[in-house]
Amino acid sequence: MNISLEISMIIDNATSSPIIVTEHDNVTMKCQARGRPTPYIAWFRRHRDGKDRQNEIRLDNQILANDTDGIYHLINVSRHQNGHYECRASNGVNDHVVSKDIELRVLCK
Repeated sequence: MNISLEISMIIDNATSSPIIVTEHDNVTMKCQARGRPTPYIAWFRRHRDGKDRQNEIRLDNQILANDTDGIYHLINVSRHQNGHYECRASNGVNDHVVSKDIELRVLCK
């Protein structure tokens, strides 16, 4: 029996950054990754200041979405949702995680 495992990799042609929208618009962010087994993609939002006391990037603890399609929808966007979002892809091979940062800019009407 031959078992083939691939480490996840982000396919960089999904959503470009920054995304610029007007307040109250809907936004769909897409993060694609490939690997074997199929990677799961989790979405996080960075804290407003972006850094913690050790000058490392902080992410909100809440996972915004976690599935294999990599799509994250924001409905009726508000200016409070401005900021950086990160998708992380992992398929459990060697605990390898790949990520992509997407900046969302919400313009006020």
